[in-house]
Amino acid sequence: MNSTIELVVMIASVMMTCIILISVYGFRKERGVKYLLGVIVCRITYSIGVILERSSYELGDKLIFRNVHQTALSLMVPFFLLFTLELIGRDKFLRPRWKIGLFIIFALWSLLMWFNSELHMIYRSLELHDGHLVTVKTGYSIMFSMICYSIVAISFYLLFHYIRNIRGDLRKPIMWVLFFASFSVVFEIIRFVHPAWSSWLLSFTVYCSFIGMIMLVIVLRFKFFSIVPFARNMVLDTLQESILIANASGKIIDNNKQASEWFSKLGHPSISGQNITNLLARWPSWYTLCESMQPGNVEIEVWLDGERKMYSINIYPLHTQRKQRQGVISLIFDITEKQQHLDQIAQLSQLKDQLVTIVSHDIRTPLAVQFQLVELLEEDRESFRPDHREIIEQLGNQTRTTLGMTNNLLEWFRSQSEDMVLRPQLLELTEVVEECFHMLHIQSEVKQIRVNYSIAPGTCAYVDREALGLIIRNLLSNAIKFTGVGGSIHVSAHLSGEKVTVSIRDNGIGMEEEYVRQLFGEMRLGSLPGTLGEKGTGLGLIVSRQFAQRSGGVLWADSKLGEGSVFHFTMRGGTGDESSYRGR
Repeated sequence: MNSTIELVVMIASVMMTCIILISVYGFRKERGVKYLLGVIVCRITYSIGVILERSSYELGDKLIFRNVHQTALSLMVPFFLLFTLELIGRDKFLRPRWKIGLFIIFALWSLLMWFNSELHMIYRSLELHDGHLVTVKTGYSIMFSMICYSIVAISFYLLFHYIRNIRGDLRKPIMWVLFFASFSVVFEIIRFVHPAWSSWLLSFTVYCSFIGMIMLVIVLRFKFFSIVPFARNMVLDTLQESILIANASGKIIDNNKQASEWFSKLGHPSISGQNITNLLARWPSWYTLCESMQPGNVEIEVWLDGERKMYSINIYPLHTQRKQRQGVISLIFDITEKQQHLDQIAQLSQLKDQLVTIVSHDIRTPLAVQFQLVELLEEDRESFRPDHREIIEQLGNQTRTTLGMTNNLLEWFRSQSEDMVLRPQLLELTEVVEECFHMLHIQSEVKQIRVNYSIAPGTCAYVDREALGLIIRNLLSNAIKFTGVGGSIHVSAHLSGEKVTVSIRDNGIGMEEEYVRQLFGEMRLGSLPGTLGEKGTGLGLIVSRQFAQRSGGVLWADSKLGEGSVFHFTMRGGTGDESSYRGR
């Protein structure tokens, strides 16, 4: 090629590089671009140095310009490495001291080139051959060049691995950019391996700026600097959830296909590059979390195609490894079906509460009336014939069992309600125990069981009256059921600090140790028959335990087969006035 034409082409190439510099400068705030600008500036300096070397004739002048473009070539290596590390998010290698040390090493090496005439560390010999500067490098220079090429190769590998994981529609064009960027590196490696080809290959390294223009067009066309720094795995494209990513300035820089379709139905046909101020204006809570880059969750209601939809939005801040916030990612989940199920559950729960209310009023009340009538008959049973007394006894047992089961079932339903409210008050234990004795006196008299108590006067429990009565009645009823004719039941209570322990002891049939452990294991229904064949469901003990726990106490049992059983439960207790308990 004619030297004049060659010079014009190289100058045009430098101008192309300057255009690239100006274009890339507009993205200087994006990740890695500031270091890429350093690479381009070094590239311009390198090209100018090559042009001036080719245009000079004296050995001294050529050596000066050779040092200029070789210095620029050396400094390109740390700039390119830092660009790669910041782009792929390896911020732990970007500490200021590490970067300063890296540049100092390459700057010192460049100084060795400028003082080679005294130190002879870079070139073993220098001479002019057919107007071209021919150099023979020292072993130190060869080793340093190999280190530089290794760093560049590692950087290309990291970029290649990074690009493999970005969005599918960007992967191929960015791979082309990486391929074109390798041309100048390949030319430099060929010059290093074949120094004899250096004179004509030097011009080709300058011509690579024309390839740089192709790279710039691809980068601008696919918004590389705005989108690629927020890499994601290919699997995100297959997720059914919508994914929206905004940078620190609030601009949408990435999203998956589902998010595009979702916002398109809401009247936003294109969301890439839009600001969240406009895009999320109808959802202030979502916008606030994104704008402040704070983690959180919001639920929104959207009407799509005339149908009400519910969505749950999870917002996560995006951090670098140095904990700097770079933006936010929003994951949009369709919870319409889940919300419908929750609404159905709420309706069923309301229906259950209504059913319990109906049962309480329309079933328990008539049963209670029947039970009172039967008790009147039992009290006057001596006036009936023997066959009638037997019928009255069976009727009383059946009515008593049915009413007890109904009461326990309704109380169990009530205990399952999260909004169940207990109204504790200071109660005299003897008063409640005597009331329970009276309610069960017919049942105990039938089996001629002696029921008594020993509770110190003034012993109180701070508890809901209905809950305490229910527990004592159920435990007394069980004791009567499993105590034989002529047996005895004793109720006692003792204070220990702020707790009162109530014990109900019988001398009935007792239980095996394994059966006692099963009583308070997982919920189990079913009960052994009583000493006279009395039936039961086992629900009373379950309800009693739950109400004891709801009241801040515990319920347990001690028993030996053939020796009887003792059931204990604890409550808050004492002998003081009620006001001393309310603040606890």
